[in-house]
Amino acid sequence: MKVNRIAKSYVALALLVAFSVSACSSNDIAQVNAGTKVVSRDGHHRGGLGQGRPPEGGAKHSVCEALQQGPLNNAEHGPMNNADFNRDGTVMRDELEAFMDHGKYRRISMLTFFDLFDTNKDNRLSDKEFAKVDPPYGFDGTDEKDNCLVTREEVLAYANQAGRSYRKIGLGQFFALMDTNNDNKVITTEVDAAHESGLLARF
Repeated sequence: MKVNRIAKSYVALALLVAFSVSACSSNDIAQVNAGTKVVSRDGHHRGGLGQGRPPEGGAKHSVCEALQQGPLNNAEHGPMNNADFNRDGTVMRDELEAFMDHGKYRRISMLTFFDLFDTNKDNRLSDKEFAKVDPPYGFDGTDEKDNCLVTREEVLAYANQAGRSYRKIGLGQFFALMDTNNDNKVITTEVDAAHESGLLARF
């Protein structure tokens, strides 16, 4: 009789655990299907203007590959996708501020960011200097010579790519250029206008 009660207790416990796991999985799927915010393990929000993307730095890249190739699966509208946390097609100034807080380098130009770490001012980042880069993916895509080095010349060329002026002036000023009616939000028509004018290139 006692053994039977213990067996029933174990069965009940097993069913409870199975139900809990199933409920958690269903809840995660429901959140994704409902389009709610999804945050990756490193704290980066995914999604924006209706599209998602993996965390920057490309988890499947080696360091050298990321420096040469850049982030994986860039969304069509670049930083405007990533800053649109609630995926409603509008980037509010508050959303942009939160996005910049996830990586304060987004507030400044890439050259200024480079200069912060080039402490000996030799226009290249040594291994010791590169190890201090925060976030570590801040220069992904700049290594055009494919030699696993970051130089000031390469960073300048990367910042000067057509439609990427946010790399030269920071996202705050870039947002102000896109927000043509100064209402502290960037809507889909303003993003489209930025594409048409060449201010923002499509990824």
